[in-house]
Amino acid sequence: MEQDFSNRAKERRAAKAKAESLKEKGNQCVKQGLYKTAKKHYTEAIETKKDYIEIYANRALVSLKLELWIDAIDDCTRVLEYIEVFHESVNYNPDLCYKAYIRRA
Repeated sequence: MEQDFSNRAKERRAAKAKAESLKEKGNQCVKQGLYKTAKKHYTEAIETKKDYIEIYANRALVSLKLELWIDAIDDCTRVLEYIEVFHESVNYNPDLCYKAYIRRA
């Protein structure tokens, strides 16, 4: 059982590192104006680590740039719901909540 816990912890760390790498690739693409590619990287990062909520906010920004309004609304709503349910307050990360509210509007 202890070995299983250790393996799962390693898998979570590896998933976080991979998601972080994909997020950085997406950020670089945004800086270069490659929004479709950035959205692809952010989506892969989300598939790797579904609870990495900052990536949802980044993907919402890219969706706005691509004029995919419903996708942006969905991602922003997911950020706000996740924070409300798991952190019980927008005070958990007020900057991220502000971005999500503004982008959803």
